[in-house]
Amino acid sequence: MKRILIADDSFYQRKVLGDMVRELGHTCDTVASGEELLDKVNNTYDCVFLDLLMTGISGIDVLAEMKKRTDMPPVIVITADIQRARKEESLALGAAAFMNKIVSKEALEKTLNDVLNNAG
Repeated sequence: MKRILIADDSFYQRKVLGDMVRELGHTCDTVASGEELLDKVNNTYDCVFLDLLMTGISGIDVLAEMKKRTDMPPVIVITADIQRARKEESLALGAAAFMNKIVSKEALEKTLNDVLNNAG
């Protein structure tokens, strides 16, 4: 069982992703903004799901800040923004994976397993 942090300003997305993560046997916490994520994230999480398009601090800015810190968990970006440039920017800032919404449980499980197996 891994500990996952989900950051998305949509209550619905936090609930759906959280339910999927729990169904896969993991625990998870959720936050509604980039600011909350930066306050909460630490090395006790095994992975972070991050939305790019949030009010306040954007997901891109969160990635840039996390890149400056040490011992940050891997980040999986999940976004409705399908621009190739956004994906490339996210990966350049250290995202471990990039997924487009709407995410299926199967795709989430595969990506999460791949990221967790390649972490550390």
